[in-house]
Order: sequence, then C-alpha cells, then structure tokens
Amino acid sequence: MKLGSQTLPNFGSVTNPYASVGVDLTYIPEFKESLEDKATFFFKITFTDWERKKGQTKPENQRASFFAGRYAAKEALIKALDGYRLFQKPDLNVNYSEIEIRNDDYGRPYFRFYGNFETYLNNLKPNSIRLSISHTGDYAFSEVLLIF
Repeated sequence: MKLGSQTLPNFGSVTNPYASVGVDLTYIPEFKESLEDKATFFFKITFTDWERKKGQTKPENQRASFFAGRYAAKEALIKALDGYRLFQKPDLNVNYSEIEIRNDDYGRPYFRFYGNFETYLNNLKPNSIRLSISHTGDYAFSEVLLIF
C-alpha cells in the first residue's frame, strides 16, 4: 500500500483483513453531569433498555462510571470496525442503542447486537470480538480487538 511516496506494510486488505483494534477514553464527570440533567436524551439514544435498567441498579456513585465504560466500549468497537477501512469512506451509520455491553457470570464484558448493526456484523463475519473496559480515577478506557 502506498501513501504518497511512502510504502506502508500491508496487514490484510479491505477484502481480507485479519485484525483491527479500536480504543476509546471517556471522562466520567461528563457522564455524572448528564445523569443529573433530567432533560437529556443522551442515555435514551445511546444505551439499550437493558443497559439503562442495569445502570439504575448500580449505587449512585457508580452509575457515571458504568455508563462511561460502556460508551467507551461502543466507541472503541466503531473505531475497530472503521480501522481496517483506511482511506475509504465509512460504510455504516451507527445507532448506538443497537450495541449492548453485558457481563458474563465472571464479570467479563461482551457485546450483543441488534437491528441494522447486527445485520452489518453478520455480513462482515468477524471470527472474534474481544472487549476490555477499565476505570481509573476520572476516566473509563476501552479496547476492542476484531479478528477476521
């Protein structure tokens, strides 16, 4: 692959990529402010019903962190999906509420998908999607690895 006069290594192609990574960092106090704003539609359009209900079961001082981590995970997934399309126009309009993050019985996060987003991923056929979410201080961080 060439970028101007520079040759870049080819780690897969648009038709046959093998891995893509996405990361995101969110500022938890912004989510705390949004939770306090009763007029905001942010949570309704960004999180599934299940995520919003689960967030409400958290102690009040943990809710912003819960939502910030999940938002970071959704952003990281979108970046990983777009990462292998370098130099191409995006091919997906994302509805965040079609992406859901749950935890297994041991606390490990995983994705569930719905609607157009589920159809898009089914057509893309990734072999594996790995997700990690971390929190420290005022920040939530997420990393997603897609393997094709």
